Amino acid sequence: MGYSITQASASDNQEELLSLINRNFKKTDAQWFNWTHHQNPFGDNYCWLAREEAAGQLIGSTGLLTRRMSYNGKPIFVGQAEAINIDKEHRSAQAALKLQRALISHLPETDFNFVYGMTVDAAAIFKRCRYKEVGTFQHWVKPIRSEYKLKDKIRSTILRKSASSLIDLAMRAYSLESRTFLTHRNKVNFDAPIDGRFETLFSKYSGELMTVDRSRDFLEWRFRKEPNTRFHVMTLENYNQELLGYIVYVMGESGRNGDYAAGIQDFFFKDMKSLKLMLTAFCNHCRQVGLDSIVINYFGREEVRKLFSRFGFFQRHGETKVFVYANPQNKEFDSETILDPNRWHLTNAELLS
Repeated sequence: MGYSITQASASDNQEELLSLINRNFKKTDAQWFNWTHHQNPFGDNYCWLAREEAAGQLIGSTGLLTRRMSYNGKPIFVGQAEAINIDKEHRSAQAALKLQRALISHLPETDFNFVYGMTVDAAAIFKRCRYKEVGTFQHWVKPIRSEYKLKDKIRSTILRKSASSLIDLAMRAYSLESRTFLTHRNKVNFDAPIDGRFETLFSKYSGELMTVDRSRDFLEWRFRKEPNTRFHVMTLENYNQELLGYIVYVMGESGRNGDYAAGIQDFFFKDMKSLKLMLTAFCNHCRQVGLDSIVINYFGREEVRKLFSRFGFFQRHGETKVFVYANPQNKEFDSETILDPNRWHLTNAELLS
């Protein structure tokens, strides 16, 4: 079966693309489509369509989302490869390969230094297109209350609650947040506005990290204008109201066992001490409001992962792979730097759902 690939505008093909997205991802919301494709704070996106040659019907698509990062203190533009969306009956490698190769062949015509992509199902396609694998997103979980874990093991409600109370007390006693203290010199806000201090924090402390610029425009777009989810923002400040770090989170995210969880969607911080204080405040807050667990998706520095472990987060098996493809036309960019996982800082902010 043959397929034709064309570069197109998402606007000109919106009805067909919405139908394709609905067939495969069960999304019918035009607001979500407009937010993703038409409101990108970093500029226009690119789109490729795959059609069955015989019938001309749209059977697949992919895109390249414009993103801005910092590299050696200077802004650079990169592309984020969008998920490959193909109808079930056409999911042989042929259509997916053609779409991804069309994306790669267009890269020299852009100002992008490289393309990065995150995928669960298309790792083989990325590899065949000569992307290089950087690593795997880690999925971290911190239990706060144990009763939900005991539902299948202890049927008696009274016995289960008694056992879970003892376990919860032990977990709290040995948790790092119980042995870490915030002073009066620090202030925590659990319903903070996104203001200019976020951009200042990122510009000062992003260093040589490979991460999307946490500009005010990006954070407002990602977490205030996203049409389907209500996000909360927690900030840590010093006595001079300098922003030391933030956590963006959702409440009520359901875990694998039906637990009532807090999902950390994004975070950034001045230094490891600030991250430790933020996690302390956040863990205590989640315990006070009666949540069962906290979940985080993260790809990046080892020192951050070690701190998660110290706070009682354990790592579940991750399936989302991170790949990169350097622009062959850009001879000044050191492509080896993007292959070091410790240079990256990726969160759910990049994992558009």
